[in-house]
Amino acid sequence: MSRLILEEVVGVLTANKKSIRCDELADQLSRLGFEVREGKAGHRVFVHDGLQDFTSSSYNCGHGRNPEIKPPYISNVLRILRQHDAEILKYLEKRK
Repeated sequence: MSRLILEEVVGVLTANKKSIRCDELADQLSRLGFEVREGKAGHRVFVHDGLQDFTSSSYNCGHGRNPEIKPPYISNVLRILRQHDAEILKYLEKRK
């Protein structure tokens, strides 16, 4: 089940790389145990207590209500998810 959740999130982000909105990305990251916080100047910062070598990262939400996120930010999130996939899976298994 945990692998299914991770694959589903990666699939959504990959398929919608050019049109995902700020709140949707936050929701998808939350499904994997990330905490998403408001940052400065339209940025959102995400952290995960269950990932040993990961401190935080961010993405820019731009201006306006729930804007689309630029594809390079989504690519960075996907890189982080792939880099930490084993730890995310362990975290999800413990969370059950």
